[in-house]
Amino acid sequence: MASVSADTRDFLANTPPFDSLNAELLQYAAEQMQAMYVCQDNRQDIMQPDSHQLYLVRSGAYDLVDKENQHLDRLEPGDLFGFPSLLTGRKITNKLQVIADGIIWIWPEAAFNELRRQSQGFERYFVNAHGQRLLAEQGKTQGPDWSEKTIASVITRKPIQISSTASIQSAAKLMSAERVSCLLVVDDQQLRGILTDRDLRNRVVAVGVNFDVSVAAVMTPMPAIIYARDSLFDALTMMGQANIHHLPVLDDNEIPIGVLTNTDLMQQQRSEPVLLINALFKAPNREALVIEAAKIPDYLRSFASRVKDIGIVGRLLTSLTDGITRKLIRLYEQEHGSAPCTYVWLAFGSQARGDQTLGSDQDNALLLPDEITDGQRQWFAEMSVYVCEGLADCGIRLCPGNIMAMNPDLQKNRLEWREKFLKWIRSPTPKAIMHCMIFFDSRAVAGSHLLYRQHREEIAKLAKQDMFLANIARHIGELSVPLGLFNRFRTKSEGDFEYIDIKKQAVAILNDIVRLYSLAAGLTVPSTPARLEQLKSASSLSDKDNQNLLEAWQFLTGLRLTAQMYRNEESKIPSNSVDPESLSTMQRRQLKAAFKVIKDAQQGVSFKFGRNM
Repeated sequence: MASVSADTRDFLANTPPFDSLNAELLQYAAEQMQAMYVCQDNRQDIMQPDSHQLYLVRSGAYDLVDKENQHLDRLEPGDLFGFPSLLTGRKITNKLQVIADGIIWIWPEAAFNELRRQSQGFERYFVNAHGQRLLAEQGKTQGPDWSEKTIASVITRKPIQISSTASIQSAAKLMSAERVSCLLVVDDQQLRGILTDRDLRNRVVAVGVNFDVSVAAVMTPMPAIIYARDSLFDALTMMGQANIHHLPVLDDNEIPIGVLTNTDLMQQQRSEPVLLINALFKAPNREALVIEAAKIPDYLRSFASRVKDIGIVGRLLTSLTDGITRKLIRLYEQEHGSAPCTYVWLAFGSQARGDQTLGSDQDNALLLPDEITDGQRQWFAEMSVYVCEGLADCGIRLCPGNIMAMNPDLQKNRLEWREKFLKWIRSPTPKAIMHCMIFFDSRAVAGSHLLYRQHREEIAKLAKQDMFLANIARHIGELSVPLGLFNRFRTKSEGDFEYIDIKKQAVAILNDIVRLYSLAAGLTVPSTPARLEQLKSASSLSDKDNQNLLEAWQFLTGLRLTAQMYRNEESKIPSNSVDPESLSTMQRRQLKAAFKVIKDAQQGVSFKFGRNM
């Protein structure tokens, strides 16, 4: 064993995150460290482009600069650097300028990764530190384009799987051979659990479990999962909330196709929201959660000013709302025990579609199992009040129409929901059509994905009735688009102001049109862009019309978000509205083009579906 001075050990023991290491790991860190004297003459020998290492300033002073010699940070004794490249795999482009000669301690990549693997506190420190570094550099970036990616687009390797009846020893051998830190436990193509290296340490080695015992005895059953079509924002919120490092990825048939890790997220290089998300989901109680949630509007306005596609803001806000909902459910369970049976917390409307704004209210409900008892219903009734009121305290206001889970009429089992939809479909009154516009856009936020999938597929089959679709088409055809003769805007007046309600007179109509095509095709996805993507193979909508609808939707939702984000509190124009005269010439042209797309699409659905009346 190499000799380590007391001075070295003491310095490390008092420097975060080394101060979180136990005596054995601290000794290992000290032994793996190399010291280098750095001065002006040899400063270029450190931080080579392809040499990923962790650096700690022991003495001296240095400036960290980028490749354009722009100052990034002043480094003094106790400061760490080099970890962003270790986390992301990017080439090193930053350089050191020497202010005062001194000693820099260096750890190779293998030692850094071993310390991360062995110490959760050590790893979390660098994940958070990387998020802070990105925040400091955000003005120099083009914005978090990574957030638009689906999980499927970043999964590069099939999951390493093992059956639940396999032995712990065979699992360990497989992990070692495949050089992975987790295995998915899969039987008959269905995910049963997950086994990580920490499970082996904490549940096997630490307590002396026999290695011949089956994997099922020590795995984490029913782990959190995410779907391949979901976004990296969704993964970030889920992993941050549950404080997990491995997230199984399933396809739409519930078959495992990969594993997303926190390192995968770091390698996307745009994890700016991580600090906000961590603060929300580490809140110890409801009061702390409300305090953190109050920061969201200002954060989103700042975030929106730095991204090219403002539609990202709607997806981020939706992901945050999902996470807050799950956090409130967890807080309730901490006080009142776990849910007494399977269930699904449903989101409707803009939250389901992923296009929320700061003005969006709650639209949610409960899906319960058919065999639920009265006593179990009471537990969910009380939980729903807690969560809905908690969401309101966090800034997602109560629904004026009472479309909320705390409404007893929206706490239904599968059979009851089926009867409700059948009633609307068989008797498509204007009120029933209005309800369908809300309830056919649904998504599972928490609970049993299997229960939700069974419900959603059943409802999709019910909706494929010609007379019902024709009535929706007639409803859509009666909606007024604010574009008159000679392509002139038809505005509303509010004192001295003229305005157009972008939500009601444009975005909502476009969502209705795409929803109608989706119902006819039997689709179950709620997002408008996702629906259009799946409709590309449908004969009912041409590729040109599909693209026109998507571009119109993107423009209109962006315009609506921008108007709402930067709306003056003293403005007399209603929320979700714009004054056409305040727009640029190009924006007015685009707005007219979008309205024309909607009007043409209205005629299209009347022709394609109205013939069945």
